[in-house]
Amino acid sequence: MSRFSYISSIFKLAWPIWITQAIQTAMVTIDLLMSAQVSEADMAAVGTALSIWHPIYFFSMGVIMVLSPLLSKSYGESNLTKLTYQLAQGIWLAGIVCIFSLGVLTLSAPILSYLKLATPLIVIGQEYLLYLAVGLPFICLTAVLRYLNEAVGQTKPLMLISLCGVLINIPLNYLFIYGSSITPAFGGAGCGIATSIVNILILIALWQYSRKGEYTQKILALFRFSPLEIREIILQLKIGVPIGLTIFMEIALFAAIALAIATHGTSAAAAHQIALNVTTNFYMIPLSIGMATTVLIGQNVGRNKPLDAKTVAYSAISMAFIFATCSCALIYLSRPWLIPYFSDDPQVFAIASLLLFWAAVFQYPDALQTVISSSLRGYADTQKPMYFVLFAYWCVGFPYGYIVGETDWLVAPQGVSAYWQGLLISLSSAAVLLTVRLFYFWNKQCKVKSI
Repeated sequence: MSRFSYISSIFKLAWPIWITQAIQTAMVTIDLLMSAQVSEADMAAVGTALSIWHPIYFFSMGVIMVLSPLLSKSYGESNLTKLTYQLAQGIWLAGIVCIFSLGVLTLSAPILSYLKLATPLIVIGQEYLLYLAVGLPFICLTAVLRYLNEAVGQTKPLMLISLCGVLINIPLNYLFIYGSSITPAFGGAGCGIATSIVNILILIALWQYSRKGEYTQKILALFRFSPLEIREIILQLKIGVPIGLTIFMEIALFAAIALAIATHGTSAAAAHQIALNVTTNFYMIPLSIGMATTVLIGQNVGRNKPLDAKTVAYSAISMAFIFATCSCALIYLSRPWLIPYFSDDPQVFAIASLLLFWAAVFQYPDALQTVISSSLRGYADTQKPMYFVLFAYWCVGFPYGYIVGETDWLVAPQGVSAYWQGLLISLSSAAVLLTVRLFYFWNKQCKVKSI
């Protein structure tokens, strides 16, 4: 297949993934908006609790994401026996990850008390986390079915089911936040109950689709739940945990920068949130391209078509570069009217305008490192990339931001913008290191094949 054909294939898989990601973000936004109608304390409690929930949630999803390249490879090999075996072990993996994450969540919940928040915020936040925790097993099982469907090239079903889920989430929020004749009023914490119910319904719907879907019906007909195999679970953890930790390190980096910028005052914190909100929404597109790339590379590796797998990677990189060019221009040019949409404070505008300049520039390394990292995942190469990201984020970018922003060791303190310069350096370093790794991996493959 030509590069253009693979660009078309990537796009076909990626756009439903992007919409699914956007819907999941919308559900969180809806929870915050609806809890705010009760009181500012409810919204603050939900928002603070989410800062604990999100790192645990994304780590869990990252570990289970190992099923994407593994199942894609087996599907490319047309080895359904192997695929169903990996799927069964993936369910065990989801259970192990869920238990671990619930344990971490239980230990993390008291953090709200240590933050010396007002008592109502602590109570509401801990209740919200408890209700979210009830839905975590269903979220993990949904992830298994999601990666099964993605491995066979079916990304639309979850998109459509998620769309129904967000529509159901709104009336459920009304029932549990404000109360009704059949339900008590739980306040902001009620969002957690509604979210967990929606997650249960999404799992049921995706399971029903998978049982009857054209591409997954035969796989599930052959599926037999097998006992836990330690060797396979260790293999999945060996590949999956680095994915989870890589995602966790990225979340932790942005959290650390947010905390550091918060010490510079309210205006700086507000400007940072504006820039972060804009870049997060743009980031979903290269992330979706990357997830589609993982699937297609995995399938071609399974078919023993290394040149096609390489073409997929080049196609994805081309798409990332084109997207980065568009997003860079859009962010840079839209600053004058975009920032007032969030705040009309002159000081916030000045800081946010500068941060969005750096955000526009780092669209290139951000998009490229995301897609290249996903390409390596398609080859099930995750450990070395994790170390590269750790080095780029925490040994290069963040120290730069702190030193240039807070000290006069190199230059006069640059303040808030230094942290976003650090993000640019982090992402650029990661992009370079991951590119080197990808080419090294390809050269290693060629040498092995020649032997």
